[in-house]
Amino acid sequence: MILVQGCGYHLRGQAPQARAKGGYSIYISASGASQLAAAVEEQMAVSGVSITDSRDGSDYVLSIHAEEFARQVLSVSPATGKVEEYQVILTGRISISKTGGEELVTNQAIRVSGDYAFDEDAALGKFAEEETIKEELVEQAAARIIQRLNTLTK
Repeated sequence: MILVQGCGYHLRGQAPQARAKGGYSIYISASGASQLAAAVEEQMAVSGVSITDSRDGSDYVLSIHAEEFARQVLSVSPATGKVEEYQVILTGRISISKTGGEELVTNQAIRVSGDYAFDEDAALGKFAEEETIKEELVEQAAARIIQRLNTLTK
């Protein structure tokens, strides 16, 4: 298992989490991005970052503007013309500033995607699989946001 983890592979449901550098406080504002904001807060709390209830008591302000899921057809059967594979895409936008108002990141897009094979005969199971993929994408996007914060809080 050590070799598998070393190459970046992870089991489904075991999305890698970024570790935020501690020692600062942050206020998280989320308009239309509740899942992503909750995942960022959870991952940051585990890392020891202080999450504040207001902008006044924080060192940084993270604004998550939106989260949007989209589903696209990846492949179609040449024999039947039916969809065989879908791609799920999560897109969000973030801004990061210091409490004093200095903008560090403005309206940056965060985009992650995953795919799954689709089978009409097992449609209910595939819809459940899509929901699992969406949860994993939220965790991956949260990790990317934390990585972005880590580069700014050196």
